[in-house]
Amino acid sequence: MFSSSLFLKVIRYFAVLLLMLTAMTIVTLYNLTQIQKNYGQASIDITTISSLDHVRELIVDIQTKANDYLYTGVPEVKLAYNSSLQSFEGEIISLQNSYSDSIDLQTLKQVRTSVYEWINNIGDKRILLNSSKLSSEKIGEEIQSLGRQESSARYLEIAKTLISTLYEKRLRSVPKNIENSIELAKKINTYIIYVNVLFAIFAIALGAVLSHSITKPVGQLRNGTKNIMNGIFQPITLHQRDELGALAKDFNHMSEMLQSNYNRLGAYSELMTALNRHDSTENVEQASLQILCLHTGAAVGALYLLENEKNTLRLVSGYALNMTEDKMEFKVGEGIPGQCAAMKKNVEVNDIVATKGFIIDTGLMKVAPTNVIAVPILFQENLIGVIVLGAMQPFDKLRLEIINNSVPQIGVAITNAMNTDSTRKLSIEVATKNDELNTKNAELQKAYRVKSEFLSNMSHELRTPLNSSSGFTSVLLGPQGEPLTPDQAKAIEKVLRNGKHLLELINDILDFSKIEAGRTPINLDSGEISEIISNVMVTVEPMVTSKGVKLAQEVEPDLPMLNTDILKVKQILLNLLSNAAKFTDQGAITIVAKKQGEMVSIAVKDDGIGIEQQNLERVFEEFSQIDTSNSRKYKGTGLGLPIAKNYARLLGGNLTVQSEFGRGSTFTFVLPPEFPKDKLQKPVEEPVPSVSAKTSVSIKASSAARPVPEKSVAPSSGILVLCIDDDAEVIDLLRRYLIPEGYSVRGVGSGEDGIRLAKELQPAVITLDIMMPEKDGWQVLRELKSNPATKDIPVIIHSIIENRPLALSLGAVDVIAKPSEPRKVLSVVERACRSKNQPIMIVDDNPDFADSLKILLETEGYRAVALYSGEKALKEIENINPSLLFLDLLMPGIDGFNIVKALRSQERWRDLPIVIVSGAEITEGQRKNLEGLTQEYIEKSQFSKEIISSTIKRIIHQSTESKKS
Repeated sequence: MFSSSLFLKVIRYFAVLLLMLTAMTIVTLYNLTQIQKNYGQASIDITTISSLDHVRELIVDIQTKANDYLYTGVPEVKLAYNSSLQSFEGEIISLQNSYSDSIDLQTLKQVRTSVYEWINNIGDKRILLNSSKLSSEKIGEEIQSLGRQESSARYLEIAKTLISTLYEKRLRSVPKNIENSIELAKKINTYIIYVNVLFAIFAIALGAVLSHSITKPVGQLRNGTKNIMNGIFQPITLHQRDELGALAKDFNHMSEMLQSNYNRLGAYSELMTALNRHDSTENVEQASLQILCLHTGAAVGALYLLENEKNTLRLVSGYALNMTEDKMEFKVGEGIPGQCAAMKKNVEVNDIVATKGFIIDTGLMKVAPTNVIAVPILFQENLIGVIVLGAMQPFDKLRLEIINNSVPQIGVAITNAMNTDSTRKLSIEVATKNDELNTKNAELQKAYRVKSEFLSNMSHELRTPLNSSSGFTSVLLGPQGEPLTPDQAKAIEKVLRNGKHLLELINDILDFSKIEAGRTPINLDSGEISEIISNVMVTVEPMVTSKGVKLAQEVEPDLPMLNTDILKVKQILLNLLSNAAKFTDQGAITIVAKKQGEMVSIAVKDDGIGIEQQNLERVFEEFSQIDTSNSRKYKGTGLGLPIAKNYARLLGGNLTVQSEFGRGSTFTFVLPPEFPKDKLQKPVEEPVPSVSAKTSVSIKASSAARPVPEKSVAPSSGILVLCIDDDAEVIDLLRRYLIPEGYSVRGVGSGEDGIRLAKELQPAVITLDIMMPEKDGWQVLRELKSNPATKDIPVIIHSIIENRPLALSLGAVDVIAKPSEPRKVLSVVERACRSKNQPIMIVDDNPDFADSLKILLETEGYRAVALYSGEKALKEIENINPSLLFLDLLMPGIDGFNIVKALRSQERWRDLPIVIVSGAEITEGQRKNLEGLTQEYIEKSQFSKEIISSTIKRIIHQSTESKKS
């Protein structure tokens, strides 16, 4: 850098400029130093003047304080006197330090001496006179004496005069120093102006020279850069021997390199654009060869592709080439193309003698290329083909680089085009196969639909007689039937047990059919895990106790409440426990429930025969038995575990098994406490199995030949229940269940007749079958609920089809699945009758107690209305029309006593049952007055569900007896 001419030129110019700046700086610093000295002296003089003025004030203050103390004797004045003496001493010392002139120092010394002579001879004596014990006359004489002495000696006047002399001397020197500083500042300003003007002139001249020597070559470089940006690569001319001249040479070299790269990138870009534009193999071959010949200056070109089967190169495209037979194919290793393919390297031949193989027909004459190059086309190291180019001049470095960079991309493009052609052919074949598969799938769907309809129809045809059989055997075994001998009872129990077993098998097949069709309904409910397990264990317990197998449970505390399909959870556990009981002859069966992350795990462990490892996966296959021999010990359909696993997945969980052959098995059921919301389904109307014309006729004929019996059991005049069912045996069973309990039953065999009788008879409850000819139960339910005359009648679905969500959404109050137990039928009918009866009214000024009693009554199946004041009760009782009144006694406004009197005074409410529920202490006389007007008295402290329930039952019984009498 230091040897460069441009650098030395700039250094010389800046050296002269540096000398000028140095001289100006020295002169300026000298003048600034003088200004600073003058101003410093002026500052010292001003400080000294201030101190002298302060000393003069202190002298006056000392004299004043001494006189004040003499006449007042105030201690603070004495303290101020001493403080002023100390300040005076400090100021004198400070002034002595600031003066260097000996005469001025002698003057300060005289001032101090005069002040201290006054203090010693005058001031201190006046201070002491105040505290002396002299008489007033003596003190007066002393004061006069001191005054005469002070006047004659003139201590303080001398000190003040000397201070004034020093003050005036210093005061005269301050303006002089300031004037000198101002004069020097003016000189500096003038000097700086002159120097700046000269510096500006010199700098302008220097800048002009330097800028001319720099801007000219920079301008040429800038123009050259613009040309490059516009695609013009021209060299620049600069006759300078400095660095700018060297930069111009480097710029020209860079321009040449950029021109080469520009040409190379242009060829590459055009090639890629052409390759991406074409998708067929033929178009890619033609376009790539044409662009490569144009950018390399080749006059003729050929593209050969390798045929692996023949190990030959076949000509597929040419550029300005006569497609003659002798160059259509080359074996690998023959000729320039074949040798290039064998070596997988470029082969270049120059100064070739004319041959007929690559004659170029110009239109004017035929010439032969003197330079030929063959380049292999590779894709992932595999040979695809060879490109051969011919030109009249040798291929230079740039053209060779274009060839070497373009040929790999041509290989990729040809491979992609071949793959595209193959994919297109494959897509056509796949589309054809898809059409065939769709046709087969439609046939399978039809077969599946036929199978589902067959299963539904067959299950209906089988379950109907089985339901009747189970119902009548239950009646025969129940208290309503005729007395049976032990052998008869045992035989009927076997019939009932085998009928139920056969019904379970049919239900399994139908359930699995629903699972396959995706039509399994979900009925959300809540339940404690411990209660669910206990209920299932009670059901299975008879199966294991007869074998001597122990049944136990291990339930982890604080398990969450299940909010899911509790019925399906019970069915899964019942399947698992039944399966364990079947294969366990000794040992124990244990149910273990615990938390597993966010899920709940319920495992059923048994000490049974176990399962071999190769059979573990088969236990969940439908219709699969591990022992398939005719003499197998354990029977079954093979559907229990598959249904359980599908139900587990339907609830958002899973069912898995672990087993050791000969040691036992563990089935683990995992499910979320909350049923997943994304699995919730809207109620779907379950299709009623189709009834053929022949079947329909036979049903009607059967009904005509065997009408619904009206008096198969003793009639009753109790609450009327209308039974709508096309099966007369089912109606007969319901009569046998309900009439002994005090109900009156009217049966009808079709939906149309059922709707008509419901309007005429206005029954308390309707039981409704779903599967009926002509008009099914869903349609009957819709019409009953849409008719104002029948919409308030409770409807109970009593059918094989147990679609609870749909039934409840259409207005049914409950669903009973066939076959039904008598207790179940009676319980549901009783609840439905309660919901139809008049409500129970609660009157209490405590809303919390009234609401809790209302909830308790509603859980027992009663309708209840809560009111919170006596005024409201008397106003609303006509509209509510209660069947029973729960009444508090002590309330603001109208209390319970007045309500009882008001109701008993009216004919309508004279017989209304009233139960007093109160926490107040009442007198014996008040209790006696209430005994004749109310039925019961319950203290709130004794309030419980059992007491309320027994009270209502007792009142209902009394009311029934009174009506009978």
